[in-house]
Amino acid sequence: MKRLPLLLLILHQWNTSTEAFVNQLQLQPNLLDGHHNKHHYNSVQKYQRTKPLEAKDPRNSNSDNKKTKPRSDDNYKQKNAPKSESQPQQEKTVVILYYKPKDVITSHSNKDSVSSTSNELERRTVYEDIMSMNGYTSPTNNTSALLETGTSFGEVTGIKSKLHAIGRLDAETTGLLLLTNDGGLVHHVTNPTASSTHEKVVKTYDALIMGYHTLGIQEETSKQLRLILEGVDIGTKYGGMTLPPVDLQVLDHPSPKSTLVRIAISEGKNRQVRRMFHAINSGVMRLHRRQVGDIDLNMLNGGGEGSWRVLTKNEVLDGLGWKVRRLDQALDQRPSKKGDGASTQNRRRSRR
Repeated sequence: MKRLPLLLLILHQWNTSTEAFVNQLQLQPNLLDGHHNKHHYNSVQKYQRTKPLEAKDPRNSNSDNKKTKPRSDDNYKQKNAPKSESQPQQEKTVVILYYKPKDVITSHSNKDSVSSTSNELERRTVYEDIMSMNGYTSPTNNTSALLETGTSFGEVTGIKSKLHAIGRLDAETTGLLLLTNDGGLVHHVTNPTASSTHEKVVKTYDALIMGYHTLGIQEETSKQLRLILEGVDIGTKYGGMTLPPVDLQVLDHPSPKSTLVRIAISEGKNRQVRRMFHAINSGVMRLHRRQVGDIDLNMLNGGGEGSWRVLTKNEVLDGLGWKVRRLDQALDQRPSKKGDGASTQNRRRSRR
């Protein structure tokens, strides 16, 4: 019973505070709105702190209300051009037939110099001679027109990568030299054991050698020359025994002490023809390469030393047994080797 007065007192105070709050609300009707806005502001601030910031360009403040118009300038067209128009033309196998003069070296550097009394003369390289465009002959007989317009080596040949000789010729040797941008073709012609080679590519030379030689079976003058028919030893350092030549003929005797022979070989060892005749106690006074495979100097249509032209894809296929290909696909066309990484891994797995 003693607690009843205390309860009545609490109810009286609550009624008094409620009436005061109602009266204050009538005088300030925005009181609840301010209370709500305060809580809304706090919640918005909390949301913005958790939301990642988005950078906006102040120059494009109205970009949300405007549609972006496509640009019509040249840069936009170039960036959005079709792939077929923007991609450069793929490089393909190119083979150059070149008539090499004497004293022109088969090297990318002209540091190979010869001494002349006290002065040193730098020799011209086959690459410099070809890229100068001086000896270029066009199969369409419009060579002069092309040279007058300043057509470059790259525009004529389509070669963008490095040019390589298919078998070197020393400085003193003249005649046919093939050059290409396809490393696989170099291996195909110069390596007789290449897996891609169905038939060995034969190289034919005319050589003026020392001494009077014949090929008659019963002739005394034929003993030395006939040794070559069985293969000769040119020294371990240079490859040892050579294969028998594909062909050997005696063409002429310009003098009682010299013989002009024609020899065809399927190998490509360093200075092989010169070393073969040296092995029979003779020597080469003049050497001229006239043919590689079925490609010969007559295909230059009478062009002299220093002249060159690009072979057609049919000439490359028929003359060298090599199909012109896209060089960016060359790695995919290479046959897998026995010792390559993939096969080695497979062998290791099989052992396990």
